[in-house]
Amino acid sequence: MIHRIIATGLVLASVAGPALASDGRNAGSLLLYPEFDNRHGTVTVLTVTNVDVDETSNPIEVEFVYIGKYSQSGHDIGCLEFNRTEVLTPADTITLITNFHNPEQEQGYVYAFAKDPSSHVAVTHNYLTGNVMTVEGLEAFEYSVNPVSYRGHTNPGTATDLDGDGILDMSGCEYTGNPAEILIPRFLGQGGMFNSELIMIGLTGGTAFDTTLDFLIFNDNEEIFSSEHTFHCWERRHLLEISGIFHNAFLADWTNDDPLEMLGAPYIETGWIHIEGALANSSNTTIFDPAVYCVLVERIDGRGAADLPFEKGLRINGELLPHDPFGDPGTDVVCN
Repeated sequence: MIHRIIATGLVLASVAGPALASDGRNAGSLLLYPEFDNRHGTVTVLTVTNVDVDETSNPIEVEFVYIGKYSQSGHDIGCLEFNRTEVLTPADTITLITNFHNPEQEQGYVYAFAKDPSSHVAVTHNYLTGNVMTVEGLEAFEYSVNPVSYRGHTNPGTATDLDGDGILDMSGCEYTGNPAEILIPRFLGQGGMFNSELIMIGLTGGTAFDTTLDFLIFNDNEEIFSSEHTFHCWERRHLLEISGIFHNAFLADWTNDDPLEMLGAPYIETGWIHIEGALANSSNTTIFDPAVYCVLVERIDGRGAADLPFEKGLRINGELLPHDPFGDPGTDVVCN
């Protein structure tokens, strides 16, 4: 089966996946960690594990690319890269504190990908798994999430850079594409002890682009409200900084909410969130329907939890990480 990459990021036909992949979350060749946080009083613990347990397999290089939104002094640095490379043998795992691995940057996101240890080029090695855990503050508030996993789509051990541009394309040809829609099944009405945050990552265009998200916000009685938010590259924002629709008082007093929900605590409003990338803009280019990823970090009275969202649809115009204001137009690539 084949498909072609087109500018809108739509898929004309699907690509046959690796035979050993299940329908659940799989090991991959590229891992996207939604956040690292090196701010004072915060510790981020990041893990990559090579689940290839064949002792006769060769070691694999893993390159860590930190995309820093903020410097250690707290200044916005526009998503600069900081790179490290580690070697993992079969069944090996590495766990590190990001502040020691990357002392140059304060906050942003990380991606890690498999490379051939001889040629040092990105290759398909669909055996990488991982986790990231954040411990915050004096009360040791913590949460952890798995990374987003992208499978390599070339033959095992072969180069993934099919168009030779040095950019990791989440196109269905080099690596798995991104969801078209992000579905967050629950948020709690904000205010008082509730102060949740949304992590947003722009995955189309690159460091020169701002990304605009379209939100559909549902209350607990199927009513729909819309909002939008624009950010540069990576951002973590309180829900109330994105829209007042998330406020508990608005949901309770100004919507046709269900007075019996939440069950057991009806004074707490709930809802769910649908998110899509609307457009990505640079000084030179506009890209419609960009790939994005979002993770909700729920905070309740200083404690928190996070999980990857549910996903729907497919966009194949994601890339890590162009720096050109024209993005990465690329060329059509035919996938087997």
